[in-house]
Amino acid sequence: MKKNRFIIIGILMLFIIVVSFIFAMSVGTAGVTWLDTYHIIVNKLFGLYEGATEDVMVKIIWDLRFPRAILAVAVGGGLAVAGVAMQAITQNVLAEPYILGVSSGASATVTGVYFFAASLVYVSFVIPIFAFAGAMLSMIMVYKIGMTGRNNNRLVLAGMTVSVILNAVSQFFISMMDSNSAIRSVTMWMMGSLAGARWNNLLIPCVGVVIGFVYLFLNARAYNAMSLGDETAISLGIDARQIKKRTIIAVSFITGIIVSAAGLVGFVGFIIPHIVRSIIGSDHRKTLPICFIGGGIFLLWMDILARTIMAPQEMAIGIFTAFCGGPFFAWLLYRKNGGKM
Repeated sequence: MKKNRFIIIGILMLFIIVVSFIFAMSVGTAGVTWLDTYHIIVNKLFGLYEGATEDVMVKIIWDLRFPRAILAVAVGGGLAVAGVAMQAITQNVLAEPYILGVSSGASATVTGVYFFAASLVYVSFVIPIFAFAGAMLSMIMVYKIGMTGRNNNRLVLAGMTVSVILNAVSQFFISMMDSNSAIRSVTMWMMGSLAGARWNNLLIPCVGVVIGFVYLFLNARAYNAMSLGDETAISLGIDARQIKKRTIIAVSFITGIIVSAAGLVGFVGFIIPHIVRSIIGSDHRKTLPICFIGGGIFLLWMDILARTIMAPQEMAIGIFTAFCGGPFFAWLLYRKNGGKM
């Protein structure tokens, strides 16, 4: 029964993400219809409906909105599975790349590159490398500080502390920049944006996220055991220490790549795992793939809001994820304390 439930939910989620993907490409100020979107996609993929739509529509859909939608799925899915893995190895339901300061570490090193060596940002692999290094350093700091005591909430406090410090570092670099346009673009990027998505810069984030997801999924059984405690995992023959170290590297890798491509997008790895677990349970063999799809759906709709609410002006996607995640975080923290303030 549970297996059938997982299959049904999986099929339903795939249907929703396909519909959301097409809708994301059809919505905007250009007046593109669903039929136009369908004709363009089918033409590009299968060579049908040649000349059915204007060239300008083709450019809008295929060159701008299609890569943007792909990046939304990669970013949302990557952050969601990163959140699942962090919650598994820390046994803390509040753990998530943004809340624990991992994203802030990546953004601090990236803004440092913009400030000290702006010319390097045009080399495709430089920003992801520095973002990964920053995310890794931040994750290690938070883990060392937050896991020294028995109180699991200490980890969240450590993450928030490190996040505040690293955000201050990022703001310092931004305030020292000379160009107003550079300040605006970096500030927009720090608030989360998919506006820079193009075919020529999708390879690194998409492949990186897929590699990270595959690694985490291969460790799903270990996460199931570790969710019950390190002692239980060790008794089952799992090297919990090594799994934690490798998961920290994988999560830092995913987060760094995502931050380099889309900036700071918060709370996705917090909201989606909780919703998915409430529907299908805590088996990581099921939660990881469903969370990936759910994260993609969530970010597609957040991006639709970011593009349309103040159209033609675009808003930062991180604003909308924070609007959803902030109250959700407060509610969960309140419930975790037994309904006491």
